[in-house]
Amino acid sequence: MRNHFSLLPLAMLVTTTVYADNLDVINVVSENTGAKSKTNVITTESINRSTETELKGLLKDEPAINFGGGRGTSQWFTIRGMGQDQVDVKVDDAYTDAQLFHHQGRFIFDPALLKKVSVQKGTGSASAGIGATSGAIVAETVSAKDLLKDGQDIGFKVNAGVSSNKGWSKGATVYSRAQAMDVLLSGNWVNESDYKGGHRFRNLEGGTKVQNSALHQRGLLAKVGVDITEDQRVELSHRQERHYGVRALREEFDFSQDWLTANGRNGTPPALTKEQRANGYMLNREGNTWYVLDRDGNKIPNTANNAPRYRITTNNTSKIEWTGKNMGLISNAKANVWRSVISREEPSEHEKQRLIANGANVNLDSPIGESHLIKYGVNYRDQEGKPNSLTVQNGVQMKSQKKREVGVYTEGIWGLGAFTLTTGLRYDHFNFRAMDGSKSKKGSVNPSVGLVYEVTNDLSLNTSLNYATRSPRFHEIMLSSGASRGGTAVYSIANNIKPEKSRNAEVGFNYKFADSLSLNGSYFWQTVQDTHAFTQIRQGYYEIQNAGKLRNHGYELGTAYKYEGLTLRAGVAYSKPELDGRTVDSTVTAIPIGRTWTTGASYRFEQPDVEIGWKGRFVQHTSYDSTTNNRGGGATTTKRPGYGVNDFYVTWKPVKNVNINLALNNAFNKYYRSHSQRAGVSTLPEPGRDVRLSVNYTF
Repeated sequence: MRNHFSLLPLAMLVTTTVYADNLDVINVVSENTGAKSKTNVITTESINRSTETELKGLLKDEPAINFGGGRGTSQWFTIRGMGQDQVDVKVDDAYTDAQLFHHQGRFIFDPALLKKVSVQKGTGSASAGIGATSGAIVAETVSAKDLLKDGQDIGFKVNAGVSSNKGWSKGATVYSRAQAMDVLLSGNWVNESDYKGGHRFRNLEGGTKVQNSALHQRGLLAKVGVDITEDQRVELSHRQERHYGVRALREEFDFSQDWLTANGRNGTPPALTKEQRANGYMLNREGNTWYVLDRDGNKIPNTANNAPRYRITTNNTSKIEWTGKNMGLISNAKANVWRSVISREEPSEHEKQRLIANGANVNLDSPIGESHLIKYGVNYRDQEGKPNSLTVQNGVQMKSQKKREVGVYTEGIWGLGAFTLTTGLRYDHFNFRAMDGSKSKKGSVNPSVGLVYEVTNDLSLNTSLNYATRSPRFHEIMLSSGASRGGTAVYSIANNIKPEKSRNAEVGFNYKFADSLSLNGSYFWQTVQDTHAFTQIRQGYYEIQNAGKLRNHGYELGTAYKYEGLTLRAGVAYSKPELDGRTVDSTVTAIPIGRTWTTGASYRFEQPDVEIGWKGRFVQHTSYDSTTNNRGGGATTTKRPGYGVNDFYVTWKPVKNVNINLALNNAFNKYYRSHSQRAGVSTLPEPGRDVRLSVNYTF
């Protein structure tokens, strides 16, 4: 019998292709549990050889994931066309499923603090955690033990970078160990100015920059670890990430692309404000629209409509973790407790909203003989939304939204000769309290099964069938006070609501030829039953209800070729989500992305250690129904043009501990909007041509 744990250690079951320090095409296992498709894993070394200061740049090789919205907190992302309400962002096992504001993307972390990033795609197996219905971005932060070399007790790392967009970055990390204790302190700062929007982009003032797109970032990480014994370790960590600057209220829109207008009441002509009259402004009617003109008769950009203000978004996450191994029946164990506070504040308005989450995880592995393994554990998460204030509506004092979730799972990995079988069972239970005090609770059981067939040492086939559920999400924290625009806005929950239930069937293959050529592919079918939506019950009163069935299907293919210093790669991904038979129009739920190709070519010289390369991302045009209000019929009216973006780079390692990186991103200055972002002329275009230079030194 083959030793499957040497091929597929623990819960990592599927061979995938990544590019390590030496750019060899190597076989590692996917972060997805069960039989899953290929996933690109970004490691510390690849981060060191990159100029990227944002996650979307590091993951541009993955065709199944799509980012949009310029930069920072305005970015939205999709995985296989599933939007940010359906996917998760996990850092060191800590994550939430709520959002602060529907005009703001999920908080994205700083890659400078990370040692590994991967993408989980599709519905997870039993061990994937709470709410693993449609995928996740999964990251691990770096620790001192990851950076210290054999015989080294203290080390330093510094980095700096500049961009043609008048941006800069800088950072420093110090790490040390003394006997059984190790410590790491790391900080990284990024300052980005308003970026240019690509060829022929012009704002209404005639400039080439996207207004209110500037962003400052700060990432801090502190870790203290103690090796209690050779097999047991305790680690305490705190991570703070902050995005701040003058940002639009609705961050995914640039309403400065609209002209300033005035509206009358009851059929009367509009009037100028006192300030407008003092500036010599005037009104001019075109059709049914009244435009405000300056004293020279020119239209005025509506720069104030999107309320640009100094805004701060912060994520503070603390965690204590214990790991152990070789404890009799338990070969590996990990237990942690974490607390996360994500906040959005406007100092000038004295407003602050918070999303507070507490959680704990216990994960255990027990071998059975030499070829079998049992994984089992418990996941817990408690969340509370804290708006700036809570109102009284119809004599009822509004409350903060709360949700508590607990899950238990068991998963078996069975080595059966040329076959590796995975079986799993998971139970999740949620308890939800809406802002009006209404409550709902429900439990669900979900099975999973996966099979890998090792046809030869070079060829494997895999298939899986996974079920998972997702509890109702909070109404956005910023607008959960019970009032909006002076009226009632209460978001309750149906007493009999069911969790969303996802079923994902997938088949795939992995092939390696002579250590130089690799091929992989998968096809998936996904169904999400009882999808959630807020339904208006009466004026000012809404309720979370089960609203329909979401279907998604698609495929992914990838190949890589290595010959001496030459590396070639290509990948393609396609998905088409539909809600009750109509293509979905909501980027927060799901949206057709368009067939996406990623390509790359690079050559690495041994002496000097220089790598030159090209990366391409080409997205086909797509279209979808402009509204889902009339599900089941209607014409497709919204079309998104395709685009192609080309990046070039050079990395140089003059000595062992120094990396010098130069990149030309969007080399041909393409003006485009990502499909994962809202459609329309007012949404943010992606950055145009950008030259970046970075240096990092470890000593």
